[in-house]
Amino acid sequence: MASHFSYYHSPTIQQRASLRSTQPVKRNQKGFTHLVIMLIVSAFLIWASVAVASLRPASADSPIPELRSGQPGNCLSVASSKIQAGSLLIAASCNGTAGQNFNFSGGHFTVAGNYCLTVPGSTVMLEPCSQSNQNQDWKADGVGYQNLSTNRCLSIAKSKTQQVITASCNQLDTLNETWVPSIWSGQSIYNTSDPSCNQSNLGQRVACQAERQWLAWQTQPKLHNALLYDYTAGNPSEEWCADFVSYIYKQAGAAFTNGERGLNGWDEYNANNIINQGFTYHAAGSGYLPQPGDIAYFNYLGGHVEVVVKGGNNPVFIYGDSGVLDPISGNGDMAENQIASDGSLGQLEYYLSPINN
Repeated sequence: MASHFSYYHSPTIQQRASLRSTQPVKRNQKGFTHLVIMLIVSAFLIWASVAVASLRPASADSPIPELRSGQPGNCLSVASSKIQAGSLLIAASCNGTAGQNFNFSGGHFTVAGNYCLTVPGSTVMLEPCSQSNQNQDWKADGVGYQNLSTNRCLSIAKSKTQQVITASCNQLDTLNETWVPSIWSGQSIYNTSDPSCNQSNLGQRVACQAERQWLAWQTQPKLHNALLYDYTAGNPSEEWCADFVSYIYKQAGAAFTNGERGLNGWDEYNANNIINQGFTYHAAGSGYLPQPGDIAYFNYLGGHVEVVVKGGNNPVFIYGDSGVLDPISGNGDMAENQIASDGSLGQLEYYLSPINN
C-alpha cells in the first residue's frame, strides 16, 4: 500500500567592463625606460600583496565551499592543515582556511585543485585525483555522502579525535553522518539550513531535517532520483509521502522500529500505519495546536501524511507526493504549504506528536 497524492504545492523557489581608449603618446627613450621600470615595480608589489593575503586565514564566514558537519560549528578539515598525499581528515571548527576549501563536483571532493577525498578501507585520506580511482567516487543524498566503491558513508568517529571515517550508512549517528555544503549551486545556504538539526527537542530536529530536504530538493533538481532512492529505501517509483516521513524521523535520530520495509524497519510506506509507530494522537478540531515535527494525517483515498515544520494556528507542512509531476524523477514533487482542507478530496484528520517531544 502507499499514500495518496495531494493536489496542491507551493511555488518553486526562484534562483536569481567597459573599455577605455587613449591616444598614443610619444615618449623619448629615457621616458620609455622609466615607464617600463615603474610597471615592473608595480607588478611586483601587486604580486607580493596577493601572496601575503593568501597566507592570512580567511574569516569564519568566508564564502569558500566548506562542508559543514551536523556537529554545530565543525567543518570537514585536512588534519594539521597539511594538504598532501596521505593526509587524514578530521572535523574541526570552521575557519575558512585552505584546508577546509572542499569542492564537490563530478562525484569528487577536491581540495587545492588536485587532491581528492579517497577511501582505502574505512579510512578517509587525501590522494592525487584520478578519474580511474573508484575509491574517490562519491554520491550526495542531500544531507550525506556515500562512497560508491565501498557503499559506506562519510562520518565522524565517535572518539575524541574527531577523525573522519566511513561507516555503514544504516547505522550511523545522525549528526555524525550529516554534511551540508555552505555553498550550494553557487549560493550560500548555511544560514538557510541553520540550525544544524541538533536540538535536544526531537520535534525541532524533525522539522529541521524536513527543511534541509526541502532545500536540497529545490536547489538540486539533478539529485531528485538519488533523493527518492534514499527516501523510499530503494523503491523510487512508489508514492512516497509516508516514506518521506520515515526518512525524516530516521535522519533526526528517531527511526521507526517496526516499519514494513528496510533495515531495522525504519521505512513505513503505508501512511495509515504510521499511527502505530508510537505517537500521541490529537484529533483535528480538538483544540490542539500542532508543534514542529508533528505528523499531519489527511484522509485522502489511501491516506496521506505531512511533516509540520512550523506549528501554531497556521501550521506549515512539507511532504512528498504533491500530485504535481516532477519531470526529473517522473514521480510526485515535494511541496510546502499550509493547506489543512482539500475540499471533497480530503481533510486533515489528526496530528501525531512524538512522545518525547
